[in-house]
Amino acid sequence: MEATDVIWGEIERSESYLVCSMYEEAESLSSSILKQIFGNIDVLSEEALGDDHQFHDLLESSGMVLVQSLHGLCRTGEIVNELRQVFGEVAAIPLLVLLTGICLQISNGSYSGVREILEEFFSVWVYKDNHYIQDDAGLSAKGFHGKISLGIDEYMEAVELYTFGVVGKDANDVGLAISWVEKAALPEETRQGLLRRLHSLLSLKSANVPETTSFEETSYDVVNNNKCLANDEIDHVIKLSKQHEPWSSRPLSLRLGNTRFSMSRGKVAISLVGFIICYALKRKRAGLIRIIRRQMESTQKAIVDFWKLAFSYQVNPLAAIQSKMDQRPDFQLAVPSVV
Repeated sequence: MEATDVIWGEIERSESYLVCSMYEEAESLSSSILKQIFGNIDVLSEEALGDDHQFHDLLESSGMVLVQSLHGLCRTGEIVNELRQVFGEVAAIPLLVLLTGICLQISNGSYSGVREILEEFFSVWVYKDNHYIQDDAGLSAKGFHGKISLGIDEYMEAVELYTFGVVGKDANDVGLAISWVEKAALPEETRQGLLRRLHSLLSLKSANVPETTSFEETSYDVVNNNKCLANDEIDHVIKLSKQHEPWSSRPLSLRLGNTRFSMSRGKVAISLVGFIICYALKRKRAGLIRIIRRQMESTQKAIVDFWKLAFSYQVNPLAAIQSKMDQRPDFQLAVPSVV
């Protein structure tokens, strides 16, 4: 776990730069971390013992620092291009990083490359068994070990951003968005819900309803409010929208011969604390027994002394009668004389 721990330490340092508004340092370090991760995929995946989520968390944490530092540097219009350059391929970009970067760029009024990167994102995901998995063509030959499945709700966040925030707003072509939804690999119930919303949006546009009260504006605002970090003060305070796993939940791997074991560091720490407590009690056991025995002996001695004192006091039961007889006058018995 040495390489993974080193990278986590670097990520935490880049987050500290971001919180302190040291955006240049945060951007430089996060880019360097991502290059280091992709340059050591085999080593990191071996240390993760097949846990793809841990590798995904490394990418997501460093990627979030990158997009927020670019926003802080007023380079928001370059976020999509920077993500392409640093990650190398769209399939490697975590969904949270991609959506956050796109929303930040759109909030700055720039749609450069947004539509293209979302369409490429959709092309590498396949709907299967009520979730989305990456197509084999979307995985690089160099051995990408990222998060290879998405839930329907996660995927729909990207779909709504594309249909309402990009196609229906930037290109002003709701009909194209409707056509895309009809052909997209979506659950039927979800598809019908999207189509109803898009047809309502088309009706509002056809009726020349002002844009500020249009369904398009309302729908896009919902997506934008949920995904974008538009407030600079929030960007300064929030490190990441999703933090990586805490230290206690990272697995600890042990090797015994040819066998490798993996266990939670939190459980190891709890077991160690319990062992220390038991060891301390065992060491103090003799002392505790001596103290208890001494207290019992003292109590027993006090009781014995009390009873000895009680029974050593002599009581004369005739003392009261003798005192009364002493107070009576002396008398003599008259003895008759014999003639």
